[in-house]
Amino acid sequence: MDSTSRLINELEVNNDDLQSLQDSFCKANDMYMICIGRKHGQLTSFSGSKPEEDFVDANFPESLRKELIESFVDGAPENIVDRAGTEDYFLYRGVAFRGEKDEVVGKWLCFAVDKEKVPAGIQLPATLRTTTPAQLDKAISLLETLSKHYVATILRNEQLKKKLSQTQSEEKEVENKLIKNEMMTEILRLMESEDSFTNVANEILSFAGKYIECTNTALVQMSVDGVTADMILEWSMGEDKLSPIFHGVPVKELPFMNGKPYTISSDAALPDAFVDFFGKYAIKSAILLPINVDEEAAMYLCFLSIKQDRQWTVDEIRFSNDIKNILHSILIKKITANSLAGSYSALESILQNAGYGVVVVDSEQKQILYKNDTFGDMFDNSIDSVAVEELIFNENYSLSELNGYSANGSGKWFDISVADIRWVDSREVRLITFYDTTDIRNYQKKAEKQAQTDTLTGLFNRQACEKDIAMEYHITTKLNKEFAVLMFDIDNFTNMNQGLGYRIGDDLLEFIAHSIDEISYVKGKCYRIGGDEFAVLVDHENIKNLDIITKRIMNLFDNPWVLDDKEHYCTISMGGLKAPGNITDASAILTRLTIALHSTKDKSRNSFQFYDEEADVIVVEKQELEDDLKKAVKHGCREFVVYYQPIMEFVGGVPSCCGAEALVRWESPERGLVMPSGFIKEAEEQNLIGDIGHYVLLEAAKSCKHWNDFGHPEYKINVNISPVQLVQKDFVDRLDAVLKQTAINPKNLTLEIADDFGPGVLPKAVKALDAARALGCRVALDNFGAANSALNDIKALPIDTIKIDRAYAKDMQGDTFAQSFVKTVSELANSVDVDVCVEGVEEDKQVTMIGDYPINLVQGFFFDKPLSKEEFGKKYI
Repeated sequence: MDSTSRLINELEVNNDDLQSLQDSFCKANDMYMICIGRKHGQLTSFSGSKPEEDFVDANFPESLRKELIESFVDGAPENIVDRAGTEDYFLYRGVAFRGEKDEVVGKWLCFAVDKEKVPAGIQLPATLRTTTPAQLDKAISLLETLSKHYVATILRNEQLKKKLSQTQSEEKEVENKLIKNEMMTEILRLMESEDSFTNVANEILSFAGKYIECTNTALVQMSVDGVTADMILEWSMGEDKLSPIFHGVPVKELPFMNGKPYTISSDAALPDAFVDFFGKYAIKSAILLPINVDEEAAMYLCFLSIKQDRQWTVDEIRFSNDIKNILHSILIKKITANSLAGSYSALESILQNAGYGVVVVDSEQKQILYKNDTFGDMFDNSIDSVAVEELIFNENYSLSELNGYSANGSGKWFDISVADIRWVDSREVRLITFYDTTDIRNYQKKAEKQAQTDTLTGLFNRQACEKDIAMEYHITTKLNKEFAVLMFDIDNFTNMNQGLGYRIGDDLLEFIAHSIDEISYVKGKCYRIGGDEFAVLVDHENIKNLDIITKRIMNLFDNPWVLDDKEHYCTISMGGLKAPGNITDASAILTRLTIALHSTKDKSRNSFQFYDEEADVIVVEKQELEDDLKKAVKHGCREFVVYYQPIMEFVGGVPSCCGAEALVRWESPERGLVMPSGFIKEAEEQNLIGDIGHYVLLEAAKSCKHWNDFGHPEYKINVNISPVQLVQKDFVDRLDAVLKQTAINPKNLTLEIADDFGPGVLPKAVKALDAARALGCRVALDNFGAANSALNDIKALPIDTIKIDRAYAKDMQGDTFAQSFVKTVSELANSVDVDVCVEGVEEDKQVTMIGDYPINLVQGFFFDKPLSKEEFGKKYI
């Protein structure tokens, strides 16, 4: 439900404004009315006395009310309808009010009595209001205007609230950046302190604890014999200190003292050992990070939440690891009595991996003392480098924060922090930090409506087609007339694309689109609704020309199409449908057309046929599947279950688990366990794949985060992404939301995509994958070597891993081509620094043969089948 519908429907609980408007309006205009909401039914009560209400109820039948309500259609221009009743002196009107996208969000049902036509001798209630048709029409017109103003006011208030919330959020983000920058500046100074490790670490624990707002920060050190441990340093926000009782604690009672990192939020499912440990010290959540000396965990850095629930965010986890690295650098320096430069070398290693640009300058000497690689990448062209050099040496820029700096050369935007610090040789210098805010700004500027034009052909797209069909259905139903829709696609277009290339295929689609759109009676009514699928709407005014239109479309393909000075012949299969007929819902038209088109292809290509009513049984089955899927999605996708098949990595020639691929199953109450092949295509067609895919992505990320937190930070999760899901407008935003909600390390999340994109879709897919990688996620090219795969995809798509199709593992033992293919792909991938995973490994001999190639990942039943979350946890965690 959009924001307008939601706001109107909420008035069911607090509808004083609507009721007040109705009461005043009825009294002033001598009429009666009630308000009906889109989802929640009647929103107002009757305005008048009990005899008046009884009279209106008796003469305003439910069937007539329903007819008025159903007269309004989303996207239609009319907001006022009238109907005749049982008596000439009864007047019935309906008035709709609409949201931002012309969707109907509420209706007024109006009743009035024409005092000029009341027959003599008819006894009306004494208090009954009467009017005239002219007065009523004026009142109805005013009611439409007031309703529009009312909805607009609601929307405007909502937008103002959102804008205020966004501004407050941005201000909070800027404030946090400033606090973090000032704190990191202080920690940088401590890096060079000659004071003892204990004193320096104490100050850092204090800074870190206050910034991250946890209750306690501490260092726990293991004894020399490795049997016990002590809390040697602690900072606490309140009086709940653990250090007085944390001495000589047996290591066996500390489940985290094993060299592995743990990030445990309050809602995590704890193993028994952690339940005992957390319970003993009243810990609700913790980040526990090992600080290694000579590859052994000498101590643990602990961020603790005592007696308070806490969910750790991605930024907090990154920050805690930064603090761990700084303490590690200081500890090593103190142990080895290294020079000051040694600490700065360690700091440089940390800053090189930071996600922001850092530069240290001597303004007086006009000298750059340090800059990390990120800073160099941000300003790698001459225009920006000159402008930024002037900025970093200009002491007039002394504000703590400079927001909205625009780099004209790259077209990027930055927020800049400036701080004065003391350098290694004690001179005063400036530390300047650059944060890339380009993506945030671009997102904030995005407020355009969803496009209804196909970018390749210039025709209207499927969304526009569905809208126009719904409108034509509404019109012809009222006029008791007929219209038709044609749907066709190009025979063997996939083979043509592979043989001639996508560019030639795209050119062909453009030529076909323009040629059909120029046919008489078609102009503006031709749509591209899929890869090579087109539809033509023949409205009720041109239905008499249906045969002419059909023949002209088919005749276009009697002659060759000239592409790159070469002639290419192709044919089409086409299905047709006349409506309304016995069709009761406009949305069912495209479904029946798809059946007609497939029926044409099955019987004889290069032909045309109308929809066969006997195929309704297929429609019913398809509709039932669609309804069950919609119900499953509406109930929060809880019927979908994620299984995990381990992925093995060769380490020293020995395969060991490094994560898993998430595989979805549908446990339907009506259908039992349904594999993906039984519902994914329908979910894509019904635009449900976004919600299902998001649910699977979230569940998989939660599982992987749990594995990472409980001793396996190296485990990764692979999640299959549908091509339809990938190119949806909100895919990247929903992916970002999953990363933030689960706090998973983005590098541990791999998106698996199959290269079966339709013509014109590839650029959108590449853009979405680039954005996903910018968030830190990895990308795998799935089923490589299957029918639609091409070597060019390795170059075109931003990928980190190639997954070779299972068919090649199956044929490796007796098929030299399969062996050569695996060898060639693995060597190519190795040369361009891309990982390779072979799927479908089921026999020991296959593992031996794969070991001869530069392949580091394998997956298949030889190692394990797909497991439930619980089974995977027992075997691999």
